Amino acid sequence: MKKVLVITYYWPPSGGPAVQRVMKFCKYLPKYGWEPIVLTVRNGEYPAIDSSLLEEVKSIHVEKSKEISFLRLFRKITGKKQIPIHQLSPQNDESFFSKIARWIRFNIFIPDGRIGWYFNAVKKGKRLIDENNIDLIFSSSPPQTVQLIAKKIAKNTKIPWVADFRDPWTDRFYYEESKRSWLTKSVDSILEKSVLNKANGLTTVSDSVSQLMSKHMSNKNQFYTIMNGFDESDFNGVLHKTKLDCLTISYVGNMSKSQNPIEFLSLIDTLSQRDEKKIVVNFVGHIHPDVWDEIESRGLSHFITRKPYVPHFEAIQFMVQSDYLLLLIPNLPKNEGIVTGKLFEYVRSGSTIIMLGPIQSDAAKIISQSQSGFVFEYNNLKGLESIFLEKKMRKEMDTSNYSREKMTQKLSEIFDEYI
Repeated sequence: MKKVLVITYYWPPSGGPAVQRVMKFCKYLPKYGWEPIVLTVRNGEYPAIDSSLLEEVKSIHVEKSKEISFLRLFRKITGKKQIPIHQLSPQNDESFFSKIARWIRFNIFIPDGRIGWYFNAVKKGKRLIDENNIDLIFSSSPPQTVQLIAKKIAKNTKIPWVADFRDPWTDRFYYEESKRSWLTKSVDSILEKSVLNKANGLTTVSDSVSQLMSKHMSNKNQFYTIMNGFDESDFNGVLHKTKLDCLTISYVGNMSKSQNPIEFLSLIDTLSQRDEKKIVVNFVGHIHPDVWDEIESRGLSHFITRKPYVPHFEAIQFMVQSDYLLLLIPNLPKNEGIVTGKLFEYVRSGSTIIMLGPIQSDAAKIISQSQSGFVFEYNNLKGLESIFLEKKMRKEMDTSNYSREKMTQKLSEIFDEYI
């Protein structure tokens, strides 16, 4: 069995979408000849906790190292007990101290607020390589600090290194909402280029992200696209859809300021008053305060039920039980390559997807290829009303090509190339 050192900040009990990609890779890599040894943070700062995931990774070799947490300092300054990922974007009623703390977070800590993990992680990583006869290093970001750790370890040990990007680096969409200084962007760009040009292999979640990041490279390194996916075992024991006297639409996941579905909800409000069948909208996850304030101010909260973060299995249950699933691509520049992990769980759930976002995007292509739903621009919902009135549903298709196991097989083949 070949051995790969997997460097990731997010690992159970961390919850949310960030943990799923690497966790599922590690679950299936042994089937394809690779034993993962995971290096992660001790007592990390996570946007959500999901202890139910610990059972899934109990057989995996995991090592942890300490972090000097600048995010804990950020929380103390802002007075927040926890900072959900959607609150990386500013709020309308944000205090002066919160604005200062946010500026510090985005302009002083380069490449990100996890940089305090760097030195201990490098030290621990070198020791793990010495003790375990590692064949390859695999690092997955964000946070981008992970890539700097991997670069240093790879340089010192001369071991092949594959860098994985779940999101772009300097072109990450939420930088459009929280601006960074020219100097910060310049330094971060230098770090990004150093990683892209030094890594032996590069993987991303979509073709558009690959194209976006390749513009920052000076060599001819190739990007491989390995999409996220769904794990069939996550659907074991899930209750099948039951017939209800209401039409159920669910949004599962965090909702940022740039994902405001206010026009969609206005249309649902109109339909709920005209259609005899009751319409219920579920929001499962954290919602940016500004988005919820606007929903309430427009009187659109009466058909919405809110539920905070739930364990992954419960999130899957919500997906399967819904008639329609709302997918919101952040309404910001350079959003064509955003393909969240939950999209594939949406596809597998059997429920019909309603996506708001760019029609010419990777997510839209996946929905089209799987015939799992309908896509609309944020500012053009023409035709959406008829979907609900005529109860248009998705077509049944084979979705097995989007499984986490098949994606892991593809990753293992890339690993094999570099050793």
